Amino acid sequence: MNGFRYDPHTHTSETSKCGHLPAADVVERYVKNGFAGLVVTDHLHPEYLSRIDVDHNWDHVMDHYLTGYKASKKRGDELGFDVILGAEFRFPENDNDYLVYGIDEQWLRSNPYACCMSAQEFYDKFHNEVLIIHAHPFRKGSAPVQETAIHGAELINANPRHENNNDKALELCLRHPEYFRLAGSDTHRDGDEARTAVVLPSRVKDSFEYKKMIETRQFQLWSPEFQSFVDKDLEIRKGENA
Repeated sequence: MNGFRYDPHTHTSETSKCGHLPAADVVERYVKNGFAGLVVTDHLHPEYLSRIDVDHNWDHVMDHYLTGYKASKKRGDELGFDVILGAEFRFPENDNDYLVYGIDEQWLRSNPYACCMSAQEFYDKFHNEVLIIHAHPFRKGSAPVQETAIHGAELINANPRHENNNDKALELCLRHPEYFRLAGSDTHRDGDEARTAVVLPSRVKDSFEYKKMIETRQFQLWSPEFQSFVDKDLEIRKGENA
């Protein structure tokens, strides 16, 4: 497949408690696998705040939160590899996770404690600013999908240690053809990396360019392990364009 592979769902050990790979290591692994870039989507949720927000200073929270991204960006710049800022939000109501794109450091610092809203409140306030994708919407233990609070969903979540039920994500996307269907490796530890990707027609340098590519549907999915889902996505696209 022609184009540039980007993984829109990765984590770093510097920021995410569940991350086992240092940011520079993650970048180097993706470079070795022929990717053009990745999106750092470290976790941002009330549990994270309970560990980090000891002095109730949002700027101090963001100083810590951005360490993984900044270390990734530094190594990416050294290797000519694109590192993009995203986030994985979780709200107090349940354990569902949401990938958020179209943000930068200023946006994060200017919207303190946004992860303490509900999913619907977050969507209602920010849906015209950011792109909100439900991560692994049917992973075992997830709450029912709040279908009015997202722009799309991970059709493929390739993390090998979870029961992701991607077939149910396909059913969700078939019910909502307007949804953006994405694919992410959900990289946390050795062996997670580079299992799936979105393929873009040109390289992108920041989260805003990435968001625009997705919203204008200038991407395809790539995942040798989940090729049937890639084929189904292509089939749906043909029907949409007929």
